Amino acid sequence: MTFTKASTTYAELNAVLDRARRPAAQPVSVTDTQLVGLQHRWTTALSARLDQAIESAGPKQEAKAVAQAWRALANDLDTLRGVLDQNESSSAVLAKAMGMECRMLAIASGLTGLDAPTEESERLGRTFRDAIRAGNDEPRRATAKAS
Repeated sequence: MTFTKASTTYAELNAVLDRARRPAAQPVSVTDTQLVGLQHRWTTALSARLDQAIESAGPKQEAKAVAQAWRALANDLDTLRGVLDQNESSSAVLAKAMGMECRMLAIASGLTGLDAPTEESERLGRTFRDAIRAGNDEPRRATAKAS
């Protein structure tokens, strides 16, 4: 019988981030389980930031508030965001886990509702996230190009 570790500890994830902060010739090696744990950490922090941003946003300013909250968190947790971004295209497990982040962005910005199909929300949110990274706070214009 083999044992597969199902989760990571907080200390283990901190160790991954500590290694990632150090200059190295090669990117830090991270397991899929660690990546999912790091994505969970990011999503938890993002959820709190989005809640605060939406509460203080003016009418029809939700998308801008969401974009600013995402960027501020990416700046504050730059090592965490960097590890996730470096591994998104090489880890199917992480890409799937990032779907929740993308769906959350789509719903919080008003691009879609809770009743929308998950795949549609994830697609719209991923496009908006890419637009946020590029400095665009207007999701409708950014997502219209992706449709």
